[in-house]
Amino acid sequence: MKFFRGQTLLSLIISLALSSFLMLVMIAFYSHTQRQNKTVLAQLQLQAELQRIIQTIGRDVRRAGFRALAPNLQQSNLFLFEQDEQGTSITIQQADNEPENSCLLFFYDINANGCIGSKNKGKTCVNKGKNATSEIGTELFGYRLNKNMIESRQTYKNSVSQTCSQEQCRSYLQQPACNASGWTDLLDEKDYAISQLEFNWIANRQGIEIILAGYLKSLPDIRYQTNIIVPLLNQGAFQ
Repeated sequence: MKFFRGQTLLSLIISLALSSFLMLVMIAFYSHTQRQNKTVLAQLQLQAELQRIIQTIGRDVRRAGFRALAPNLQQSNLFLFEQDEQGTSITIQQADNEPENSCLLFFYDINANGCIGSKNKGKTCVNKGKNATSEIGTELFGYRLNKNMIESRQTYKNSVSQTCSQEQCRSYLQQPACNASGWTDLLDEKDYAISQLEFNWIANRQGIEIILAGYLKSLPDIRYQTNIIVPLLNQGAFQ
């Protein structure tokens, strides 16, 4: 008759302890991997959003100062909005209580009618020295930093005077406009915070450097900064 010896209690306890230890190691490794994946995905999400925003701004700013040729137009209203005799169509400002150079204001002729605004009567966009077009807000643009959020200008009809004089028309591209109503968030404020939005002149004001930085509110350590250079092809020497 053969007799078989089973495991002792001590060896069973050691086996269970080793199995438990290996299980804990595997769980810890899985959790660490999951946290790493979450961090990487969050970083990519933030990077993608800020890159999308800065590229959108860049494409828009490149159009600043565009003035279409309108052969049948006898008098344009562009001089009402230009900031000086050189035809400057873009300014760098800041809203109250915000960092310097964090608000950009500009215009361009998006509907290519040779004027700022639309639906001008006859062949002129000026009447007795004042603007004679409507919907001028559709061709006034801007971006600003406001309370850790980046906003774009949405100048509605009731926030600007459609019959503005030169002084008033010019003011729509000056510092008070950075504090006016008619701005909208470009990101979800529940998820994102912008720590820096900065516009800097370069190359004797023939270009602008845009710097954008932000972080995720749910993961404040996840941060990203980017910048681009935008040539102003409708300004000064390029005109």
